[in-house]
Amino acid sequence: MNRIKVIALLGLGVLLVSCQSLDTENLTNPDAERALSEPGDVESLIGSQFYVWMDNSYGSYPSWALSVAADEGTGSWGNQGMQVIGSEPRVAFPNTPAWSYNNVTETPWYGMYRALSSANDGLVAVKDGMEFGTDGEDTKRAEVFARFVQGLATGWLALQFDQAFIYTEDVDLNTEKLELKPYTEVMNAAIKMLDDAAAGAAANAFTLPNNWINEQTINSQELARIAKSFSARFLASVARTPEERAAVNWADVLARINAGITRDFGFQADNTNWEDEYKERLQNSGWIRADYRTVGPADISGGYQQWLATPVDDRQPFDITTPDQRVTGATPASDGTDFYYRLPQDFRADRGTYHFSRYGHKRYASIRQTQIGFVPLMTLTEMDLYKAEAHIRLNQPDAAATLVNKTRVARGKLPPVAATGTAGADCVPRTTTGTCGDLMAALMYEKRIEAFAVASGGAFFDARGWGILVPGTQLHFPVPARELETLGLLNYSFGGSGPFTAK
Repeated sequence: MNRIKVIALLGLGVLLVSCQSLDTENLTNPDAERALSEPGDVESLIGSQFYVWMDNSYGSYPSWALSVAADEGTGSWGNQGMQVIGSEPRVAFPNTPAWSYNNVTETPWYGMYRALSSANDGLVAVKDGMEFGTDGEDTKRAEVFARFVQGLATGWLALQFDQAFIYTEDVDLNTEKLELKPYTEVMNAAIKMLDDAAAGAAANAFTLPNNWINEQTINSQELARIAKSFSARFLASVARTPEERAAVNWADVLARINAGITRDFGFQADNTNWEDEYKERLQNSGWIRADYRTVGPADISGGYQQWLATPVDDRQPFDITTPDQRVTGATPASDGTDFYYRLPQDFRADRGTYHFSRYGHKRYASIRQTQIGFVPLMTLTEMDLYKAEAHIRLNQPDAAATLVNKTRVARGKLPPVAATGTAGADCVPRTTTGTCGDLMAALMYEKRIEAFAVASGGAFFDARGWGILVPGTQLHFPVPARELETLGLLNYSFGGSGPFTAK
């Protein structure tokens, strides 16, 4: 089977050779005919696609831009589109091939379709009768993992873009023309793929080779749980507005989480290929610091509310007074367990002192320093906080408060939040007006602190669904301009009210 496909709709007018043989050492292999005819090479192709998904979602593109768009991190540097996307007032996303940082959209768009193309080729090979392993014993493993990658890649497209192609192994690009579908339909397709992967994993017994998800021993039952947790994350995160977030099937999300992971999920960084550039950069104070919109609600001095009330161009960094020991130590100028204090500013004042912050993140400092060790891509705490939101949405506040308090009390050393919300002179979080936050505010604050730098795009996807993005921030991204040109479609974009002027 030789399926070198010319996929014009996947952009750049290039040959997307879906027969790449990818592994952790060599990420491209042009020997298409051999790779699609030898079972060992096809199996290796399938097994390498989780890396492709991870590298094109947790890489510098698009993770840094999504972080500053959510005001999770703050940075004024132009790199990876941060200055444009994090500027205030917000500007329209510059959807043009001429923009230096167009990889904010191009990298995930083409990366996800490369992963899909390779996974699809593997599934077609299985459909055509190819078997893997002795007497075909590894065939189901390859099929399930390809389906898992399909779901991850399709789900990411639905999360970041307003529309995308639904591309499966049943599509013959020689005879069929795909049409762009809205993000809701794309996510429905992704959930079906992940559900099929979970069902296939649960019904079969196998263990993934430990280079498929670097140095992780994952059996079929655990893979089923991982697929369930991703589907829960995707279902909760796809909403673009508070109305859409409220309309999520939270009972379904809760059931998926309960059937999901029982330990943190991630990979072993090797400082060569397997790296998490999202975590690495968010631990580097010279590049990105913690935005006051993330750590500011911890402040009990009134400084955060004063900062918000100050015109954007006049905002200056301030010290946070808080009992939350994750943010500071005994004094505002001391390190907390998760965040550190740094008075000197590394950003350019002429690009806006509203970018300045005296707090940086350090929980994953070892990843920045060595890119060696376990890198969590999904944590039990993240899942607990999705569960807490589900309980709030389902009018089960006591269950929600119990979950929020697991880290709020144990790690933050804060008084437990009640079903009725926070209270007292030292209540955290504080609202924008300085009053004590309710249970939902406590959940949102806990998620922003505990999930800081965990899931690429997670803070952005949460913030748009909660309705807390800075006004003018795009709720999703357009199909890349280069792709629109290839397809002969009109260019379009989102966000802001005018063009960006560089400083």
